[in-house]
Amino acid sequence: MKNLNKHAPYNINPGKVDLAWDRYVNCGELPKNSIRKIVSDSWARCLEDGVDPSSSKTRLSVNDKTYKILLKDNAQLVEAAKPVMEHARNLLAGSGSMMILADKNGICLHVEGDRKTVEDGHDIQLAVRANWSERAAGTNAIGTVLSVGMPIQINTSEHFCEGIKSWTCTAMVIRDPRSQEIIGALDLSGLTSDFSYHTQALVVEAAGRIESRLVGIRLEEKNRLLNAAVSIFSSPTNDALMLLDNYGSLVKANENVASNLAMRGVDLKNNGKNFIHDINNQESKMLEAEWLCNEWIEPVMEGQDQLGSMLIIPSPHSVYVGSPKDRIRSKSSLNNERKHFEDIIGSSKALKKTINKAQRLATLPVPILIQGETGVGKEMFAKAIHAAGPNSKGALITLNCGGLSRDLITSELFGYVEGAFTGAIRGGKKGKIEAADGGTLFLDEIGELPLDIQANFLRVLQEGEICRLGDHQQRKVNFRVLVATNRDLNHDVKEGLFRMDLFYRISVITLSIPSLRERKNDVEMLIDFFADEIAKRDGAKKKQFSSDFIKTLKSYKWPGNIRELRNVVECSVLMCQTETVSLVDLPTEFDNNAEKNGEERVLENIILSDNNLSLEGAERLIIIAAIKSKNGNITKTASHLGMAKSTLYLKLKKYGLDRKSKMLQS
Repeated sequence: MKNLNKHAPYNINPGKVDLAWDRYVNCGELPKNSIRKIVSDSWARCLEDGVDPSSSKTRLSVNDKTYKILLKDNAQLVEAAKPVMEHARNLLAGSGSMMILADKNGICLHVEGDRKTVEDGHDIQLAVRANWSERAAGTNAIGTVLSVGMPIQINTSEHFCEGIKSWTCTAMVIRDPRSQEIIGALDLSGLTSDFSYHTQALVVEAAGRIESRLVGIRLEEKNRLLNAAVSIFSSPTNDALMLLDNYGSLVKANENVASNLAMRGVDLKNNGKNFIHDINNQESKMLEAEWLCNEWIEPVMEGQDQLGSMLIIPSPHSVYVGSPKDRIRSKSSLNNERKHFEDIIGSSKALKKTINKAQRLATLPVPILIQGETGVGKEMFAKAIHAAGPNSKGALITLNCGGLSRDLITSELFGYVEGAFTGAIRGGKKGKIEAADGGTLFLDEIGELPLDIQANFLRVLQEGEICRLGDHQQRKVNFRVLVATNRDLNHDVKEGLFRMDLFYRISVITLSIPSLRERKNDVEMLIDFFADEIAKRDGAKKKQFSSDFIKTLKSYKWPGNIRELRNVVECSVLMCQTETVSLVDLPTEFDNNAEKNGEERVLENIILSDNNLSLEGAERLIIIAAIKSKNGNITKTASHLGMAKSTLYLKLKKYGLDRKSKMLQS
């Protein structure tokens, strides 16, 4: 800011400006170089819009009902500005100035500051619910900054309306961090006799703080949306799934989107943004795209809050009776509807022995640690144990601790009160522990729980009380605990990765689920079951399977267990063009012989040739071979080895393995 002082901001001559204004409003003429161009442009807009220059206050405001709607529509803006406005309440006390938060249309949403100045503001209707756009109040900092999009100070006589010429105001726009569109304005106003003009930097800095908080809120909202939609994306489907936030932005899509849209003649790169924007903002415009149907859109909810929308585009080759929404719900049935022991598929001795043990344990009111490799069906056993247990009348609340950020796990597990953190929903939220009161809490991938959260969870188990984030009130809870992991928690305890006291608390009884390799006689029964489910879901005739197909699948090692088998069966059924599924229908990435003859043969040769090889040495070689077989992809390697990615990173560090070293290059 240059030439900005208390008496002559921007070298303005108030008398000269007053004469220019009088001539302009009465004769329509403006003396040359009499006022700033940004002001003369604003005056011209005011005259064109029919603003009364003799007005003493804004001519428009909204009623209480509309104001409440605006607060809801601008909830994130108001939330992001809350610390700034609260600071202004104390900072501006006795300063003769006030701070105003307005929406993109110039309507005042929140006012804080010096009490007397706030009261004086009511005389010109500079208060909540008032409209201070140029069209409603003439040239003023709020309305003009929304028109020009750059920081501005309007001083006394520069105002267009005569009744507000004793005020000076400074404002800056607030932009959406994603689209950079103007979503509001922040203004600092005061009467000239009490007002300091050195305010522009303050307002710009405060608006920047609000925009920074908006980034944090949007990130938290995105995490909540992804978490709410995880069950839909984890269900096998041949449809295209597109997860959209409340602003129409694409957050996540599955692998079927590109091919599905290409078959419909849609190029997502060229016009995807347009139709996505139209879906969430002007639903009627969807009809302009002939291939889009309203029934393909389903809201993604968290309680009463809509976090976004799921666009479910059915495959052009699918034959199905019902809407895509019903279709997605049915896809989850493979996991969600089976809740009892009799619904667990298989007749092998290993499985029957595990089921018998689980049935006995289900009636005991003690924690159970369910162990097993990835994809063996640990959650299915948890559901069956809950259904047969003493807490079956209560809810079964599940939370997967893997893949979530520390902050998100904390808020999901313990809940929070309103204002506990950036992005906290109005009224707060009940956590998973509290929701499980009277029922069962099932924590999958318990080994991924951060150590500090482990301590807090242990305290809940010991005391039977929960305290939400940001709250001081203790709430009594009574629930059964079931936990599951594919990690060796005994080893993690020794390595300091898992608390010993929590381990002994949750592992009163351990239930080990056999891998599919240990129950190969169940493979054919599972193939038939999945084929039947797929046929019912897609409204198609059930496929048959060739003997070679079944034999090949029974001989496979199945590192991904039942989950991998289900995916292979579904993919094969969808690829099959005849009534019988054969080997030619297997997915290209399925290569039983390559896996056996490559990685396994190398390890066998090394182990046989080294009589002094230790258990840790063998593990190190297995990890090296697995990383090479997956071309250095850590995610695929971890899945292949049946361990969490974080565990694999720890083992790489333990054995001194660098992903970029030549030893790990295939």
